[in-house]
Amino acid sequence: KAVVADPRPAAGEVVGVAEQGSYIAVLDKAKGGKLGLDVDYMAERLVLPIMAVTGGLAGDWNTSNPGTALKKGDSIVEVNGVRGNVAVMLEKCKSDVVLNLVLSRAMTYDHLVSDLENLVNVKHCGPILIRLSWHDAGVFMQGKGGCPNAAMRFTDKGEGAWEANAGLPTVALSLLAPITQKYCPDLISHADLWALAANVSIRVMGGPDVPTRFGRADATSSADGLVANDGRLPDGDKGSDHLRAIFKPKGFDDRDIVALSGAHTVGKCHLERSGFDGPWTESPLQFDNTYYTEMMAKTFTAETTSKGCPQHRHTASGTMMLVSDLALLEDDAFKPYVQEFANDQSAFFSAYTKAWIKLQENGCESMLRDVL
Repeated sequence: KAVVADPRPAAGEVVGVAEQGSYIAVLDKAKGGKLGLDVDYMAERLVLPIMAVTGGLAGDWNTSNPGTALKKGDSIVEVNGVRGNVAVMLEKCKSDVVLNLVLSRAMTYDHLVSDLENLVNVKHCGPILIRLSWHDAGVFMQGKGGCPNAAMRFTDKGEGAWEANAGLPTVALSLLAPITQKYCPDLISHADLWALAANVSIRVMGGPDVPTRFGRADATSSADGLVANDGRLPDGDKGSDHLRAIFKPKGFDDRDIVALSGAHTVGKCHLERSGFDGPWTESPLQFDNTYYTEMMAKTFTAETTSKGCPQHRHTASGTMMLVSDLALLEDDAFKPYVQEFANDQSAFFSAYTKAWIKLQENGCESMLRDVL
């Protein structure tokens, strides 16, 4: 049986990120010569990533200042006191004679993905990062609003204080903290980071390579999120009618519901957070179709946790299923999809990817772009 690693960092322990830190460079065009910097301009960004140092004033600066040398992959975050407006920053690079540049080391999409991969591999925290994105985006309901905006960062009230989100503002965001501090908001919004972190986690754990689009706007306070969890997120102790009542207003059909439930192939329930207890599968850090195969192959016995929550346990392996999981087998419309995904992992991956992208983009589709 696979060991379920506890993703919570030990006291004082953090997972490092790629070379980081801010530094200053001063380029004086009065001396003559070209600037010697190629940058990747995109109006939606807040930074100007350096694509190449081609000599000129930048090359001269590097020769004289090796400790603060300009490097490919670093990003310009401020030009002569202006930050957050890359159009103005770029114009200043062209028009101002003396450029006082503030830069951040190793701040690109590739560095970000590498840092996320390292976090998931070292801390085995992929499941909780998937849950973070799911609970951020899953608040959407047609006609009632809600969208992925990282409102859980604020715990005074609203989404960050919901019982359904227990562990996310504390454990998940603590794990992400070094990456958040480096990349947010200059390179990526918090909400986009949560979506990307989930998709990197899915891939690293063996699942499909889910594409991520970018442009989600962050909540600035708890008031930008929802006040109450009024039927937005599913309860594990309810059956098929409840699942449809939760997911249909988000635009999902029966096949989507069964596919999204397959994310339970990874992770476990924590008694102190949800009241439920145990992993769904024997390999809870492997994203595959085992959720369905084990559901069909095992016999589960009803039990009640010490927190009073009903669930079902497979005695020999210690795995469990929630009432909402076994409802997929008991419902005549859901069951064929359980059988399909148990027999064909590629069909599961395809259906999951389609439904998961929709979940992550509900309520914000019109503002998203393909490139960070």
